[in-house]
Parts: sequence; C-alpha cells; structure tokens
Amino acid sequence: MESTKDNTTGRVFSDDGMTQDSAAEAATRRRWPRVAVFVAIAAAAVTGGMLAAGNLGSAPGPADSAGGVTPPTAFASMTVTPTPSVAPSVSVPAPAAALAGEWRTFTSAGGKVTFEYPAAWNVASPPGAAGAAAVDVDVSDAAGTVVASLHYGPAGGIGGACENPVPYSVLDSMELQLPYNPAAAGTITPRFTFRALQEPASVTASYGITSSAAGRDGKTCMFYNVVSGPAESPLYSFADAFQVNAGGTAENGNRKGAKSFGSLDEARAYMQTSEYLNAKRMITSLKIKAG
Repeated sequence: MESTKDNTTGRVFSDDGMTQDSAAEAATRRRWPRVAVFVAIAAAAVTGGMLAAGNLGSAPGPADSAGGVTPPTAFASMTVTPTPSVAPSVSVPAPAAALAGEWRTFTSAGGKVTFEYPAAWNVASPPGAAGAAAVDVDVSDAAGTVVASLHYGPAGGIGGACENPVPYSVLDSMELQLPYNPAAAGTITPRFTFRALQEPASVTASYGITSSAAGRDGKTCMFYNVVSGPAESPLYSFADAFQVNAGGTAENGNRKGAKSFGSLDEARAYMQTSEYLNAKRMITSLKIKAG
C-alpha cells in the first residue's frame, strides 16, 4: 500500500483509503480488450519491480450475499433522463472551473448499470463491443474525445509483467459503493482514484475505478483501473485507461487514454479543471445492480 501527500490540501491519500490526516473523499484511450477471455490475472502489488501475477478468481453468485458482494441502490429503467446538477465530493480546494450544468442518466438495457454524464457528452457502444451479455460503452466529450470507457459483463482476466519501477503517487481517492469480490487476491474496497507514475521525462496519470492497490516502497511499474467483481463480471472497469505501465505507450495499449504532465504539480492542477471534475462526477455516479 502506498500513500502520498497532496501539498495543495495537506491531505494524504493511499490505496487502501487510510490517510494520515483525514479520509480522502480522461486523446483516445485504451478500450477494454474486446474478447470474452483474457490472459490469467494480475497482481495486486509489484515486488522488486515485477508484477506479481495471481488468479483473481470469481466472486460468489448473487445468492451468496454473505460472500461480500454488496448490491448498490436500485435505479430507474429509463435510458436517458435529465438529472439535477449536483457538485461531487472532491478532495481538492474549490476550483474556479465549473461543472457542466445539465446532466443526463445512462441506463443499460435491463437496468443493470447506470451513471450520470454531462448533456453535451455522448454515450455509445464502440466497434467490437463484447455483445448483449455485457455493457460496453465509450463516453465522449463535445469534441468527440473519449473521456472514459465502461465495461461490465463476462470477462476472463488480466496479466502482465514489468520492470524498472518509478515513483508512484495516489493524488485522489474516493471510496464507492460498488459490488466487488473481497476474496480476490490483493483486493481493497472499490474506489475512484487518480494515480500517477513519475517517469524520467514526464508524469503519467490516469483516473478510474479500482479495487487493486499498487506500489511498494513508494514505487511501481504498473497499475490497473479495474474492479474485481461478482461472478457475472469477474472484472469490470470505468476509466480513461484500463492499464498504465511505466515506459508504455498509447500505441502498444499500455496507457492509451492516460494523461501526461510535466510534473506532479501540473497533475494536481488538472484536478481543478472542469474536464477532471466532470469525469470524476460521472465515474463516481456509477451504480450497478449485481445479479
């Protein structure tokens, strides 16, 4: 578990939600691999610069409520409906940039998944989506840039290895009420995070939901924006980048959609922009009716 202090607020965020001072309250990106089965999984932590691989496993079925799958609040079945504009809970000082005024609600077929998004943005299923059994959507801003992509449904696993770890920071963290599998290796409670890798020439940062910690002794070479979920969706994601590797590139898919900054201070300043605040409010509004 790695923690870092945000010098603009004096608060310290960490992967597991514990802080020293107080609890901590998206250019095209890498889409979720459009396959039904992936390589077997990934690790919760990096040791000595290598990703420790392990089997995430599957969560108990919907009937096993004692297994730790926490169903969220039920929601409306209408596909798109206007919703009031409500400021999100943010972990940085009140920014000058404003949130979008009008928001709508996306609800998947069958009412399993819902989230809010700015009315000027667009939600669409991308080419190669997994199919009727899954919810696969890209959310694009008014300029057509993909802000975040969501996948919920059948999936296998993830995996990878890397070396040459770099300094790693958790710049923002907010716990969420989402279904997850606490029995999976290295799992922490689901949360929205904005995490950064300090590479030699730049800082690479990415936001999204995760239930996997990263980093050891203040360094890592990889992190995933993915939640280990219930049996119907062993892995799911709502993020700008699915996977972020130190030294990776958008072209090889290792950080497509992630952000690049000149410094950690620039990354922190980005957290005060309307782009970030709108993306955070959208992602943290995610509700899933497991089962």
